[in-house]
Amino acid sequence: MTGNQYKAIIDSFHVETNPKYQPSGSTTYCNIFAQDVMDECGTPLPSGVCATMLNQLESGYSSWGSVTYQNAQVRANNGYPTIAITSDHVAVVRPNEDGSTPTSRREVRITQAGRTLLNNSTLNYGWPPARLNEIVFYSWGA
Repeated sequence: MTGNQYKAIIDSFHVETNPKYQPSGSTTYCNIFAQDVMDECGTPLPSGVCATMLNQLESGYSSWGSVTYQNAQVRANNGYPTIAITSDHVAVVRPNEDGSTPTSRREVRITQAGRTLLNNSTLNYGWPPARLNEIVFYSWGA
């Protein structure tokens, strides 16, 4: 899959307006959104809440492998399904419009469901800045 094909899959979910991903009280659906995107890519994520998902990924789930934040962006740019995750939140790493590689974690491009629904933003808006170093990245086939 190319970066443009991967981006088209992500965008097809219309995360910012899709009722399926709208938060309900304190319940959010970041894990469901990430799982839906990855299923559409043919690269299923573990099921369950983020902590369960992260634990399974750390244990070597399927063809998912840990990557650096720079490699996460490069792989997404090249069409490899990629995520950013902590024990309480997950976001889909999306291709960067200009194909560039970030110089800091905060610049990694993401799409997320959660308390805030973001179709094309950065990690800096997906997590509080003080937590950016907690985020780990996984990519399919890495």
